[in-house]
Amino acid sequence: MIEVLFGDLDMEKAYEIALKLPEMDEVEISAILAGLELKGYNAEIIAGFSRAILERVRLEFGRVFDTCGTGGDLSSTINVSTAVAIAVSLFTPVAKHGNRAVSSKSGSADVLERLGVRIEQPAEVARRMIRETNFAFLFAPLYHSSFAKVAGVRRRLKIRTIFNVLGPLVNPANPERQIIGVSSEKLLLPVAETLNLLGRKGIVIYGNGIDEVNPNAETTAYIVEDGIEKLKLKPEDFGLRECRIVPCRDSEDSARRIRAIFADSGLEEDRNLIAINFATALYALGFEDLKENVAIFNEKIEKKEFLRKLEEIVCKSTNTSIQ
Repeated sequence: MIEVLFGDLDMEKAYEIALKLPEMDEVEISAILAGLELKGYNAEIIAGFSRAILERVRLEFGRVFDTCGTGGDLSSTINVSTAVAIAVSLFTPVAKHGNRAVSSKSGSADVLERLGVRIEQPAEVARRMIRETNFAFLFAPLYHSSFAKVAGVRRRLKIRTIFNVLGPLVNPANPERQIIGVSSEKLLLPVAETLNLLGRKGIVIYGNGIDEVNPNAETTAYIVEDGIEKLKLKPEDFGLRECRIVPCRDSEDSARRIRAIFADSGLEEDRNLIAINFATALYALGFEDLKENVAIFNEKIEKKEFLRKLEEIVCKSTNTSIQ
């Protein structure tokens, strides 16, 4: 199987490798992951791996949205995409795929846990959460347990691998639309093309050093709709002035600051950071006026609607009768 890496690797061959990966021994897994990193991977390879992983676990939740990013930008921001996922669930069902922190100060699982949300939601619980709150969290290790050996090898290798890119693409709920932040400009087009190959729509963003829309610099976005279109976003497009990003210490700090914004207090920098990413998520859902989307965000904040949504998610996730 390893020798396949040295030839032309298309979607079908990548799919076959990924499908057999969990049954390989650790030396073979290491060789394939390291070899792929040296060889490089395009959209067909990423899509092939995604298809194989999704084949082992697929949930039927109907049409859902996701805001999962690749992580790995080392920027220490608060958990923007998680805050946006909670906020956007006021408008559409959200199946948030995520994990604990690997290279960041706080992963989506870590901050949701700090906010009081039950993160281990089996399919029955997640289905009920979508139905009752419009929001479910799909904890990656719970749903991708067949790849546990691969995850162990990745931890010991301590290098970036294709699996760093796959997180947003292997959401078991197979979201119809999503917004994906990537940690490098060179990942923008391959991930956008992968979305297209998987039959999904959405936006792939790189914020000049962060895997979010940047309130302090230009952000490059690829819109995946009918084809792929490149877009440049600046803070003024949202009706906002440039502002700095305040680093996050840990998951407790991130949770406290997100709750403060939802409660119409907290740092202006955090509010602007979440606002422009919320506005971009609404854009992915068809709300095309970015300034109006920021106005919607501010209105919901003032009415405490995001805070009530968070409290509803916490309550339902911890009080469900399904274990």
